[in-house]
Amino acid sequence: MDAEKIKRRNKIIIIITFIIGFVGLFFISYDFVISKIRLTYETMNIRLNSEETPQVIDDNVQNTETSSNEISNNNSNNQTNTRKSSPIKMDYIAYLEIPKINLKQGLVSMNSKYNNVDQNIQIIKSSTYPDVKNGNLILAAHSGTSYISYFKNLYSVEIGDISHVTYKNIEYTYKIDSIYTVPKNGNLPIYRDMAKSTLTLITCTKDDDATQTIYIGYLV
Repeated sequence: MDAEKIKRRNKIIIIITFIIGFVGLFFISYDFVISKIRLTYETMNIRLNSEETPQVIDDNVQNTETSSNEISNNNSNNQTNTRKSSPIKMDYIAYLEIPKINLKQGLVSMNSKYNNVDQNIQIIKSSTYPDVKNGNLILAAHSGTSYISYFKNLYSVEIGDISHVTYKNIEYTYKIDSIYTVPKNGNLPIYRDMAKSTLTLITCTKDDDATQTIYIGYLV
């Protein structure tokens, strides 16, 4: 009888262990699937309003959060243009600071006529400002050697580096979480966690005229 009780107890322990393992695996898989659903939801539903920019397409689903054409227009000319235009007084509504590359530059309103990569760091029109929960502030600027190449040293930024955005006298700090390149084909996918407030930085890839680099940072 004792041997039968031991066998029965061992069977119960095995069954309980299996159930616990199954439940643990379920929750791990659930978090992974949910993160992918968040990504897919964003890439399927974000649309640009500007007629001057093409759609942004993900490999599997449509994503029109921003456009590579807003950044790469006449990049070769931009690299050789070193003449400064007449000083223009800018009404900055925010400031971007990236300590790693000693960058601190003002940002004009999305609706300003100066909000373009040929005069400033551009706030892409499908962006949200930093005070919007789980929003995405998308900034684009030229690389190269021109005086308007504000992101010329962005290639030095690595995962884990910090960026600051000051908006309405509040400083928002973001940590770079991922960096990836995409072809210059008129489409530009944004891969991010929809449940996090995001800063997205976009510029042409250093020493590569065929691609652009995207930096994804999350609020910390």
